[in-house]
Amino acid sequence: MEIQWHEGLAIGIDTIDKQHKEIFERISTLISADMEELAPEQRDIVLHKLLRFMGGYVIDTFKTEEEFMTKSHYPEYDQHKKEHMEFLKSYSSLVRMFEKEGATDLIVTATQNQTVDWLIKHIKGTDQKVTAFLKQSGYFSKTKNKAP
Repeated sequence: MEIQWHEGLAIGIDTIDKQHKEIFERISTLISADMEELAPEQRDIVLHKLLRFMGGYVIDTFKTEEEFMTKSHYPEYDQHKKEHMEFLKSYSSLVRMFEKEGATDLIVTATQNQTVDWLIKHIKGTDQKVTAFLKQSGYFSKTKNKAP
């Protein structure tokens, strides 16, 4: 599996696009690491770093998105926030599995698949809807495409 940022994933909000790119780069590092060749302790370190990063950075990204939505009175805010909460619930489950079992093949694969699949689906669907609303409502012209 390969994950790489491309302009087709850009939603048109500079701040959020930069955050999404960083998430893709971190996940790509995990995927490109030959986990099978690493000693168990090294596997644990690599996955722990990614999970710790995801726990902080993804929450910050969600917070930024949610600020845009609340300040612009986005009508589908509740549904969007629900998707964020579902991701965080899934993330928490991965963390608990990792803490219990370490970086097993199953957990490494689940982390890659769940994160990549969710992120691409979310960006191409839900986040694009927010951008369309912000453009249509004129919010971008008021904020000059910057974080609120």
